[in-house]
Amino acid sequence: MNTLQLLLEQYKKGWSLEREFYTSQEVFEQEMTYIWKQHWLFAGFSCEIPESGDYLTYMVLDQSVIIIRDDDGQIYAHHNSCRHRGSAICLEERGHEDKLKCPYHSWVYDKNGSLRSARLMPDDLDKSQLGLHPVHVAMIEGAIFISLADKPPDFSQEIAALSPYLRPYQLDNAKVAYRDRYELEANWKLIGENFRECYHCGPVHIEYCSVVVGANLVEDREAVVAESKVLWQQQGLAVDTIENTGDASHYATRYPLRPGMESYTLDGKPAALPMGQYKQYDNGVVGLINYPNFWMDGVSDYIWCMRITPIDALRAVVDLTWLVDGKAVEGVDYDIERLTEFWKITGEQDWHLCENNQKGIRSVRYEPGPMAPSEEDVVNFHTWYLNRMRKGVMKNQ
Repeated sequence: MNTLQLLLEQYKKGWSLEREFYTSQEVFEQEMTYIWKQHWLFAGFSCEIPESGDYLTYMVLDQSVIIIRDDDGQIYAHHNSCRHRGSAICLEERGHEDKLKCPYHSWVYDKNGSLRSARLMPDDLDKSQLGLHPVHVAMIEGAIFISLADKPPDFSQEIAALSPYLRPYQLDNAKVAYRDRYELEANWKLIGENFRECYHCGPVHIEYCSVVVGANLVEDREAVVAESKVLWQQQGLAVDTIENTGDASHYATRYPLRPGMESYTLDGKPAALPMGQYKQYDNGVVGLINYPNFWMDGVSDYIWCMRITPIDALRAVVDLTWLVDGKAVEGVDYDIERLTEFWKITGEQDWHLCENNQKGIRSVRYEPGPMAPSEEDVVNFHTWYLNRMRKGVMKNQ
Protein backbone atom coordinates (compact mmCIF):
# COMPACT_ATOMS: atom_id res chain seq x y z
CA MET A 1 0.00 0.00 0.00
CA ASN A 2 1.50 3.36 -1.04
CA THR A 3 1.52 6.57 1.02
CA LEU A 4 -1.62 8.03 -0.54
CA GLN A 5 -3.66 4.85 -0.07
CA LEU A 6 -2.65 4.71 3.59
CA LEU A 7 -3.60 8.36 4.11
CA LEU A 8 -6.97 7.83 2.45
CA GLU A 9 -7.70 4.90 4.75
CA GLN A 10 -6.69 6.91 7.83
CA TYR A 11 -9.12 9.76 7.13
CA LYS A 12 -11.70 10.31 9.83
CA LYS A 13 -14.75 12.20 8.60
CA GLY A 14 -15.35 15.42 10.49
CA TRP A 15 -11.67 15.84 11.33
CA SER A 16 -8.94 17.79 9.52
CA LEU A 17 -6.70 15.96 7.06
CA GLU A 18 -3.46 14.20 7.82
CA ARG A 19 -0.31 16.31 7.72
CA GLU A 20 0.99 14.81 4.47
CA PHE A 21 -2.04 16.07 2.54
CA TYR A 22 -0.69 19.59 3.12
CA THR A 23 3.06 18.99 3.00
CA SER A 24 3.95 15.96 0.89
CA GLN A 25 5.31 16.55 -2.61
CA GLU A 26 4.41 12.95 -3.46
CA VAL A 27 0.76 13.57 -2.57
CA PHE A 28 0.87 16.90 -4.41
CA GLU A 29 2.06 15.26 -7.63
CA GLN A 30 -0.80 12.76 -7.43
CA GLU A 31 -3.24 15.65 -6.93
CA MET A 32 -1.94 17.16 -10.14
CA THR A 33 -2.62 13.90 -11.98
CA TYR A 34 -5.99 13.06 -10.46
CA ILE A 35 -7.50 16.54 -10.04
CA TRP A 36 -5.73 19.46 -11.71
CA LYS A 37 -5.03 17.71 -15.02
CA GLN A 38 -8.43 16.00 -15.10
CA HIS A 39 -11.04 18.36 -13.69
CA TRP A 40 -12.51 21.60 -15.06
CA LEU A 41 -10.51 24.69 -14.10
CA PHE A 42 -11.66 28.30 -14.09
CA ALA A 43 -9.38 30.29 -16.41
CA GLY A 44 -10.94 33.76 -16.71
CA PHE A 45 -13.87 35.73 -18.08
CA SER A 46 -14.96 36.31 -21.67
CA CYS A 47 -14.88 40.08 -21.07
CA GLU A 48 -11.09 39.81 -20.59
CA ILE A 49 -10.78 38.95 -24.30
CA PRO A 50 -13.56 41.02 -25.88
CA GLU A 51 -12.15 41.41 -29.41
CA SER A 52 -11.05 38.97 -32.07
CA GLY A 53 -7.40 38.11 -31.44
CA ASP A 54 -7.48 38.99 -27.76
CA TYR A 55 -5.95 36.20 -25.70
CA LEU A 56 -4.96 35.22 -22.20
CA THR A 57 -2.70 32.42 -21.05
CA TYR A 58 -3.17 30.29 -17.98
CA MET A 59 -0.24 28.36 -16.51
CA VAL A 60 -1.19 25.32 -14.44
CA LEU A 61 2.09 23.98 -13.08
CA ASP A 62 4.12 23.19 -16.21
CA GLN A 63 1.15 23.36 -18.58
CA SER A 64 0.52 26.62 -20.43
CA VAL A 65 -2.80 27.17 -22.22
CA ILE A 66 -3.71 29.87 -24.75
CA ILE A 67 -7.32 31.07 -24.59
CA ILE A 68 -8.22 33.24 -27.59
CA ARG A 69 -11.29 34.72 -29.29
CA ASP A 70 -11.64 34.16 -33.04
CA ASP A 71 -13.19 36.33 -35.76
CA ASP A 72 -16.66 34.84 -35.17
CA GLY A 73 -16.53 35.53 -31.44
CA GLN A 74 -15.92 31.92 -30.47
CA ILE A 75 -13.42 31.21 -27.70
CA TYR A 76 -10.80 28.50 -28.26
CA ALA A 77 -8.14 27.04 -25.98
CA HIS A 78 -4.87 25.48 -27.18
CA HIS A 79 -1.81 23.98 -25.60
CA ASN A 80 0.86 26.69 -25.80
CA SER A 81 3.29 24.51 -27.73
CA CYS A 82 4.25 24.81 -31.39
CA ARG A 83 3.77 21.61 -33.41
CA HIS A 84 7.20 22.07 -35.01
CA ARG A 85 9.66 21.78 -32.11
CA GLY A 86 7.50 22.70 -29.18
CA SER A 87 8.32 26.34 -28.49
CA ALA A 88 5.84 28.36 -26.47
CA ILE A 89 3.92 30.63 -28.83
CA CYS A 90 2.30 33.25 -26.59
CA LEU A 91 4.87 34.56 -24.14
CA GLU A 92 2.73 37.13 -22.33
CA GLU A 93 -0.07 36.57 -19.86
CA ARG A 94 -2.45 38.73 -21.92
CA GLY A 95 -2.27 40.26 -25.35
CA HIS A 96 -3.61 40.51 -28.89
CA GLU A 97 -2.53 38.58 -31.98
CA ASP A 98 -4.22 38.52 -35.37
CA LYS A 99 -2.54 35.15 -35.88
CA LEU A 100 -0.58 32.92 -33.54
CA LYS A 101 3.03 33.02 -34.73
CA CYS A 102 5.72 30.90 -33.14
CA PRO A 103 8.64 33.17 -32.14
CA TYR A 104 11.20 30.45 -32.91
CA HIS A 105 10.73 29.41 -36.56
CA SER A 106 7.65 31.48 -37.51
CA TRP A 107 5.10 28.75 -37.98
CA VAL A 108 1.73 30.54 -38.10
CA TYR A 109 -1.59 29.30 -36.73
CA ASP A 110 -5.11 30.61 -37.07
CA LYS A 111 -6.98 31.51 -33.90
CA ASN A 112 -8.84 28.19 -34.06
CA GLY A 113 -5.49 26.40 -33.87
CA SER A 114 -5.17 25.23 -37.48
CA LEU A 115 -1.72 25.52 -39.06
CA ARG A 116 -1.77 28.31 -41.64
CA SER A 117 1.83 28.35 -42.84
CA ALA A 118 5.13 26.61 -42.09
CA ARG A 119 7.94 28.55 -43.73
CA LEU A 120 10.56 26.70 -45.80
CA MET A 121 8.87 23.35 -45.24
CA PRO A 122 8.18 20.90 -48.13
CA ASP A 123 5.11 21.59 -50.25
CA ASP A 124 3.64 18.20 -49.40
CA LEU A 125 3.58 18.90 -45.65
CA ASP A 126 0.10 17.95 -44.42
CA LYS A 127 -0.79 21.06 -42.45
CA SER A 128 -4.18 19.63 -41.53
CA GLN A 129 -2.44 17.20 -39.16
CA LEU A 130 -0.27 19.81 -37.46
CA GLY A 131 -2.69 22.19 -35.79
CA LEU A 132 -2.23 23.22 -32.19
CA HIS A 133 -3.39 20.59 -29.74
CA PRO A 134 -6.79 21.70 -28.43
CA VAL A 135 -7.80 22.12 -24.81
CA HIS A 136 -11.43 21.55 -23.84
CA VAL A 137 -13.43 24.74 -23.18
CA ALA A 138 -16.76 25.20 -21.41
CA MET A 139 -18.57 28.49 -20.88
CA ILE A 140 -20.89 29.40 -18.03
CA GLU A 141 -22.50 32.75 -18.88
CA GLY A 142 -19.16 34.42 -19.60
CA ALA A 143 -16.99 32.44 -17.17
CA ILE A 144 -14.37 30.36 -19.02
CA PHE A 145 -13.47 26.87 -17.82
CA ILE A 146 -10.87 24.58 -19.36
CA SER A 147 -9.88 20.96 -18.87
CA LEU A 148 -6.50 19.43 -19.65
CA ALA A 149 -7.97 15.92 -19.69
CA ASP A 150 -8.27 13.94 -22.89
CA LYS A 151 -11.84 13.10 -21.83
CA PRO A 152 -12.94 15.60 -19.18
CA PRO A 153 -15.75 14.81 -16.76
CA ASP A 154 -19.28 15.84 -17.65
CA PHE A 155 -19.80 19.53 -16.88
CA SER A 156 -23.49 19.87 -17.64
CA GLN A 157 -24.61 19.92 -14.00
CA GLU A 158 -22.24 22.76 -13.19
CA ILE A 159 -23.41 24.77 -16.19
CA ALA A 160 -27.08 24.23 -15.32
CA ALA A 161 -26.59 25.08 -11.64
CA LEU A 162 -24.37 28.15 -11.92
CA SER A 163 -25.89 29.77 -15.02
CA PRO A 164 -29.00 31.24 -13.31
CA TYR A 165 -26.79 32.97 -10.75
CA LEU A 166 -24.34 34.39 -13.30
CA ARG A 167 -26.81 35.36 -16.03
CA PRO A 168 -28.02 38.66 -14.49
CA TYR A 169 -24.46 39.99 -14.45
CA GLN A 170 -24.17 39.79 -18.27
CA LEU A 171 -20.48 39.01 -18.00
CA ASP A 172 -19.87 39.23 -21.75
CA ASN A 173 -20.51 42.96 -21.40
CA ALA A 174 -18.69 43.48 -18.10
CA LYS A 175 -15.18 44.85 -17.72
CA VAL A 176 -12.20 44.25 -15.48
CA ALA A 177 -11.81 47.14 -13.06
CA TYR A 178 -8.84 45.77 -11.13
CA ARG A 179 -6.60 42.72 -10.74
CA ASP A 180 -4.34 41.61 -7.92
CA ARG A 181 -2.13 38.59 -7.25
CA TYR A 182 -0.76 36.99 -4.11
CA GLU A 183 1.72 34.14 -3.77
CA LEU A 184 0.92 32.40 -0.51
CA GLU A 185 3.05 30.10 1.61
CA ALA A 186 0.09 27.76 1.94
CA ASN A 187 -1.15 24.54 0.37
CA TRP A 188 -3.99 25.19 -2.08
CA LYS A 189 -6.43 23.13 0.00
CA LEU A 190 -5.93 25.36 3.05
CA ILE A 191 -7.11 28.33 0.98
CA GLY A 192 -10.14 26.36 -0.14
CA GLU A 193 -10.92 25.28 3.41
CA ASN A 194 -10.68 28.85 4.68
CA PHE A 195 -13.34 30.03 2.24
CA ARG A 196 -15.70 27.20 3.15
CA GLU A 197 -16.33 28.21 6.76
CA CYS A 198 -17.13 31.27 8.84
CA TYR A 199 -16.06 29.78 12.17
CA HIS A 200 -13.20 32.29 12.01
CA CYS A 201 -15.26 35.25 10.75
CA GLY A 202 -16.43 36.69 14.08
CA PRO A 203 -12.97 37.00 15.66
CA VAL A 204 -11.11 37.94 12.47
CA HIS A 205 -13.34 39.58 9.85
CA ILE A 206 -14.75 42.58 11.68
CA GLU A 207 -15.36 44.46 8.42
CA TYR A 208 -17.06 41.47 6.78
CA CYS A 209 -19.32 40.81 9.77
CA SER A 210 -20.35 44.46 9.88
CA VAL A 211 -21.89 44.11 6.41
CA VAL A 212 -23.12 40.47 6.30
CA VAL A 213 -25.85 39.52 8.74
CA GLY A 214 -25.14 36.29 10.60
CA ALA A 215 -21.51 36.00 9.48
CA ASN A 216 -20.41 36.06 13.13
CA LEU A 217 -22.49 32.87 13.71
CA VAL A 218 -24.15 34.32 16.81
CA GLU A 219 -27.04 36.20 15.15
CA ASP A 220 -30.29 34.64 14.00
CA ARG A 221 -30.62 35.65 10.35
CA GLU A 222 -33.48 33.34 9.34
CA ALA A 223 -36.12 36.10 9.29
CA VAL A 224 -33.91 38.35 7.14
CA VAL A 225 -33.15 35.47 4.76
CA ALA A 226 -36.83 34.51 4.40
CA GLU A 227 -37.93 38.11 3.78
CA SER A 228 -35.15 38.69 1.27
CA LYS A 229 -35.90 35.52 -0.68
CA VAL A 230 -39.47 36.64 -1.27
CA LEU A 231 -38.24 39.92 -2.77
CA TRP A 232 -35.58 38.20 -4.89
CA GLN A 233 -38.04 35.64 -6.24
CA GLN A 234 -40.39 38.45 -7.23
CA GLN A 235 -37.54 39.82 -9.36
CA GLY A 236 -36.97 36.42 -10.98
CA LEU A 237 -33.59 35.86 -9.31
CA ALA A 238 -32.12 32.47 -8.43
CA VAL A 239 -32.40 31.87 -4.69
CA ASP A 240 -32.15 28.10 -4.08
CA THR A 241 -28.89 27.11 -2.42
CA ILE A 242 -27.10 24.34 -4.32
CA GLU A 243 -24.99 22.31 -1.91
CA ASN A 244 -21.77 20.60 -2.92
CA THR A 245 -22.30 17.23 -1.32
CA GLY A 246 -20.90 13.91 -2.45
CA ASP A 247 -19.23 14.22 -5.84
CA ALA A 248 -20.58 17.67 -6.68
CA SER A 249 -17.82 20.19 -7.40
CA HIS A 250 -20.06 23.25 -7.41
CA TYR A 251 -21.90 25.37 -4.87
CA ALA A 252 -24.23 28.32 -5.32
CA THR A 253 -26.18 30.53 -2.96
CA ARG A 254 -27.69 33.97 -2.53
CA TYR A 255 -27.65 35.47 0.95
CA PRO A 256 -28.55 38.88 2.40
CA LEU A 257 -26.44 41.77 3.51
CA ARG A 258 -27.45 43.50 6.71
CA PRO A 259 -30.62 45.57 6.42
CA GLY A 260 -29.66 48.96 5.02
CA MET A 261 -26.43 47.65 3.47
CA GLU A 262 -26.30 47.69 -0.33
CA SER A 263 -22.83 46.46 -1.26
CA TYR A 264 -19.60 44.86 -0.09
CA THR A 265 -18.02 48.13 1.02
CA LEU A 266 -16.81 49.38 4.38
CA ASP A 267 -19.87 51.62 4.79
CA GLY A 268 -22.31 49.35 2.94
CA LYS A 269 -23.05 51.93 0.26
CA PRO A 270 -22.72 51.12 -3.47
CA ALA A 271 -19.29 51.29 -5.07
CA ALA A 272 -20.36 51.28 -8.74
CA LEU A 273 -23.31 51.15 -11.14
CA PRO A 274 -25.57 48.08 -10.90
CA MET A 275 -24.23 45.35 -13.18
CA GLY A 276 -25.97 43.88 -16.18
CA GLN A 277 -29.68 43.29 -15.63
CA TYR A 278 -29.63 44.57 -12.06
CA LYS A 279 -31.38 47.91 -11.65
CA GLN A 280 -31.15 48.25 -7.88
CA TYR A 281 -28.88 47.29 -5.00
CA ASP A 282 -30.99 44.99 -2.80
CA ASN A 283 -30.17 41.70 -4.51
CA GLY A 284 -28.01 40.23 -1.77
CA VAL A 285 -24.73 38.41 -2.34
CA VAL A 286 -24.20 35.67 -4.92
CA GLY A 287 -21.64 33.15 -3.68
CA LEU A 288 -20.34 30.61 -6.23
CA ILE A 289 -17.72 27.86 -6.05
CA ASN A 290 -16.42 25.28 -8.44
CA TYR A 291 -13.62 23.07 -7.16
CA PRO A 292 -10.73 23.10 -7.32
CA ASN A 293 -10.01 26.74 -8.16
CA PHE A 294 -13.06 29.01 -8.60
CA TRP A 295 -14.53 31.21 -5.85
CA MET A 296 -16.78 34.21 -6.56
CA ASP A 297 -18.73 36.73 -4.52
CA GLY A 298 -20.99 39.10 -6.42
CA VAL A 299 -23.11 41.99 -5.19
CA SER A 300 -25.33 44.11 -7.39
CA ASP A 301 -22.58 46.54 -8.38
CA TYR A 302 -19.45 44.39 -8.66
CA ILE A 303 -17.99 40.91 -8.69
CA TRP A 304 -14.95 39.75 -6.76
CA CYS A 305 -13.45 36.51 -8.05
CA MET A 306 -10.64 34.34 -6.75
CA ARG A 307 -8.69 31.83 -8.87
CA ILE A 308 -6.38 29.46 -6.99
CA THR A 309 -3.43 27.81 -8.75
CA PRO A 310 -0.98 25.55 -6.88
CA ILE A 311 2.76 26.01 -7.20
CA ASP A 312 3.89 23.04 -5.10
CA ALA A 313 2.85 21.26 -1.93
CA LEU A 314 3.54 24.34 0.20
CA ARG A 315 2.65 27.29 -2.04
CA ALA A 316 -0.18 28.59 -4.21
CA VAL A 317 -1.00 31.67 -6.29
CA VAL A 318 -4.27 33.52 -5.77
CA ASP A 319 -5.42 35.70 -8.67
CA LEU A 320 -8.13 38.23 -7.83
CA THR A 321 -10.38 40.01 -10.33
CA TRP A 322 -12.90 42.79 -9.73
CA LEU A 323 -15.55 43.16 -12.45
CA VAL A 324 -17.95 46.05 -12.97
CA ASP A 325 -20.60 46.83 -15.55
CA GLY A 326 -19.15 47.50 -18.97
CA LYS A 327 -20.74 50.97 -19.11
CA ALA A 328 -19.20 52.07 -15.79
CA VAL A 329 -16.52 54.75 -16.15
CA GLU A 330 -13.61 54.79 -13.74
CA GLY A 331 -13.45 58.01 -11.76
CA VAL A 332 -17.08 58.76 -12.57
CA ASP A 333 -19.11 55.68 -11.73
CA TYR A 334 -16.59 53.99 -9.45
CA ASP A 335 -13.34 54.65 -7.61
CA ILE A 336 -10.75 51.85 -7.62
CA GLU A 337 -9.72 52.27 -4.00
CA ARG A 338 -13.29 52.27 -2.74
CA LEU A 339 -14.23 49.35 -5.00
CA THR A 340 -11.37 47.15 -3.81
CA GLU A 341 -10.71 48.08 -0.18
CA PHE A 342 -13.31 45.74 1.36
CA TRP A 343 -11.91 42.58 -0.21
CA LYS A 344 -8.30 43.70 0.07
CA ILE A 345 -8.77 43.96 3.83
CA THR A 346 -10.81 40.76 4.13
CA GLY A 347 -8.64 38.80 1.70
CA GLU A 348 -5.37 39.74 3.34
CA GLN A 349 -6.78 38.71 6.70
CA ASP A 350 -7.46 35.31 5.14
CA TRP A 351 -4.03 35.07 3.53
CA HIS A 352 -2.41 35.49 6.95
CA LEU A 353 -4.69 32.82 8.41
CA CYS A 354 -3.84 30.36 5.62
CA GLU A 355 -0.10 30.92 5.94
CA ASN A 356 -0.27 30.59 9.72
CA ASN A 357 -2.23 27.38 9.25
CA GLN A 358 0.50 26.00 6.98
CA LYS A 359 3.21 26.91 9.48
CA GLY A 360 1.42 25.06 12.24
CA ILE A 361 0.72 21.98 10.12
CA ARG A 362 4.42 21.65 9.36
CA SER A 363 4.99 21.00 13.06
CA VAL A 364 6.02 17.40 13.80
CA ARG A 365 3.34 17.42 16.52
CA TYR A 366 0.47 18.32 14.21
CA GLU A 367 -2.32 15.76 14.06
CA PRO A 368 -5.89 15.98 12.71
CA GLY A 369 -8.37 17.76 14.97
CA PRO A 370 -12.19 17.70 15.18
CA MET A 371 -14.24 20.12 13.07
CA ALA A 372 -16.91 22.38 14.55
CA PRO A 373 -20.53 21.97 13.33
CA SER A 374 -20.16 25.27 11.47
CA GLU A 375 -17.32 23.71 9.44
CA GLU A 376 -19.62 21.26 7.70
CA ASP A 377 -18.76 22.73 4.29
CA VAL A 378 -15.07 22.06 4.92
CA VAL A 379 -16.01 18.42 5.47
CA ASN A 380 -17.90 18.52 2.16
CA PHE A 381 -14.78 19.92 0.48
CA HIS A 382 -12.71 17.10 1.99
CA THR A 383 -15.27 14.58 0.73
CA TRP A 384 -15.06 15.92 -2.82
CA TYR A 385 -11.26 15.99 -2.73
CA LEU A 386 -10.82 12.53 -1.22
CA ASN A 387 -13.31 10.99 -3.65
CA ARG A 388 -11.32 12.40 -6.56
CA MET A 389 -8.11 10.99 -5.11
CA ARG A 390 -9.65 7.56 -4.41
CA LYS A 391 -10.99 7.31 -7.95
CA GLY A 392 -7.59 8.25 -9.30
CA VAL A 393 -5.88 5.55 -7.24
CA MET A 394 -8.42 2.91 -8.27
CA LYS A 395 -8.11 3.83 -11.94
CA ASN A 396 -4.34 3.44 -11.84
CA GLN A 397 -4.17 0.15 -9.92
